[in-house]
Amino acid sequence: MSSPRIAVPRIAVLGLGNLMRTDDAVGMLALQRLHADPRFPPSIPLIEGGTLGLDLIYPLDGFTHVLALDAIDAGVRPGTVLRYSGDAIADLPISKSVHLLGFSDLIGSMRLMGNAPTELVVLGIQPQTIGWGTELTAPVQAALDLLVERVIDQIGQWSASNAEGSDAPIETEAPELQLAAAEEAWYW
Repeated sequence: MSSPRIAVPRIAVLGLGNLMRTDDAVGMLALQRLHADPRFPPSIPLIEGGTLGLDLIYPLDGFTHVLALDAIDAGVRPGTVLRYSGDAIADLPISKSVHLLGFSDLIGSMRLMGNAPTELVVLGIQPQTIGWGTELTAPVQAALDLLVERVIDQIGQWSASNAEGSDAPIETEAPELQLAAAEEAWYW
């Protein structure tokens, strides 16, 4: 008798944000750090989503697990690393991010089309400033390493879940997050 087939997760990391809008660039800059991090599995695509919104339907098609990175205004101390998953994502007020409406529309459209990811986690950092500029503020810059660590942890959890043969959702702490964007989707 053969053992039950275990679905292998197809994981992608999506960076959101605008590189010309100070702390809004944090999701995109986190992708750059992940690309250079030897711990990050090279088989997992890093997608530069920038500010594309619904244009990301096709680049995300077929992924079962999506980790989105963005700046999120949750009204907490600047530089706070936030995490949202499950129902908490749907409950995020649209006003928390200039990109959240576009991201919410994206996920809603993917659900209607029947190709939404089964697991979605949003990680972000509370911005200090979202204005014109190409430098992160000091608190957000200081938190960038922690955001990268949280990405590595989440990828490890999803990978471990698959290795154990469990398709059950992984529950971790339920912090908060934000989403940002750029010009066009790319894969690294």
